[in-house]
Amino acid sequence: MLRLFFGLFLVLAIGLVAALEVVDRTFTAVLDDTLKTYNREAVRGPAYSLVEQLRELDGPGRQAQLEKLRPHYGLRLQLVEPAELALSDTERAELADNLMVVRDQYTQFISRIDDGEQLLSIQLPEEPSRTTIYMILAYSMLGVLLGIVLFFWVRPHWRDLEKLRLAAERFGDNDLTARIQLSKRSNIRDLAEHFNQMAARIEGLIANQRELTNAVSHELRTPIARLSFELDQLRQQVDPSANKALIADMYADLGELEEMVSELLTYASLERGATVISRENIQANNWLDSVVGSVALEAEAAGVQLLIVECQLTQVRLEPRFMARAVINLLRNAIRYAERRVEVSLVRNGDHYEVRVNDDGPGVPVDGREKIFEPFSRLDASRDRRTGGFGLGLALVRRVSQSHGGQVQVTDSPWGGASFRMTWAHLD
Repeated sequence: MLRLFFGLFLVLAIGLVAALEVVDRTFTAVLDDTLKTYNREAVRGPAYSLVEQLRELDGPGRQAQLEKLRPHYGLRLQLVEPAELALSDTERAELADNLMVVRDQYTQFISRIDDGEQLLSIQLPEEPSRTTIYMILAYSMLGVLLGIVLFFWVRPHWRDLEKLRLAAERFGDNDLTARIQLSKRSNIRDLAEHFNQMAARIEGLIANQRELTNAVSHELRTPIARLSFELDQLRQQVDPSANKALIADMYADLGELEEMVSELLTYASLERGATVISRENIQANNWLDSVVGSVALEAEAAGVQLLIVECQLTQVRLEPRFMARAVINLLRNAIRYAERRVEVSLVRNGDHYEVRVNDDGPGVPVDGREKIFEPFSRLDASRDRRTGGFGLGLALVRRVSQSHGGQVQVTDSPWGGASFRMTWAHLD
């Protein structure tokens, strides 16, 4: 705090002295004529009285009279010749107009006595010899008062900055719960709120990363264990014809691993914000047809009728690759659980687009409708390839929707199954 206080105090003190000097010199230069007139008027009375008493006298008489009057005026009075004063042209013109010449920062006044060459010099008394000391004392008092005001101004700022420093230090020491609570009157409250938001975001990312890492290690065990078991079986097989089924299962397990890694990489890139979402204007019908066509064979193999029931749009604005992946995940999820049919529609509601996928399956329990969008979460505990999945598909749907400024939710479909509605903002 002392370093901050003395630094600010030194800057303010030097700045104040410099500002006072600049202001004084500036106004003196600007108001020079006004100040000359003011001081000339202030001395005009005594000067007139002296000139009247000296005008009718000759040189020696004037000097004697001046000596006689000097003690009564308290001024330094002197008879001078123009040659001694080195008058400028401006000053000569002023004397010619019967004006007093003002010199030495308005302390010396020169007046004509008559048409002769002799002039009267009137010098104000010298300032007290301790004026410099008084100025030093005055500036010192000003500095002390400025320091007191500055101290009470700096103290709350320093206190809040110290809180910010300690919170940053704790956060850097892996205390991810470190936050700052400041008064509403604090001048760095906005900075503290941004710090808290940053800390919360980092804490959330690290927590998600840990959960993701734990979940990935858990999820990889199943296909790896199956591959290991199938390799052992393959080694023990005597009949080569029996190997084909094992090899097919191994390829299926490898495909499962590959699909999981692809989903995981996509989800991770969206989670940490490494992927820039660049939207495009896409032909809505063609895009939706191609997305539905990507899973048409899967629907046919599962005995499910897949239909596009509504597409009111000519164009839709989205990032085509990620949004297609999200809709495909919704369709695959619906196909996995549907009995006979799945319907998909694309509409626009106000300033939002909406993709709706309905199925006639068992639906989603109310208490599990948020959980299914978390990574590696499944309501179905089965790990069978048809119903188990990886628990990443719907989590990816939510991330894609959020990256487009929207959300996804699940309700009941008209046939009692699940109705997934994914919305995202329309941006021109």
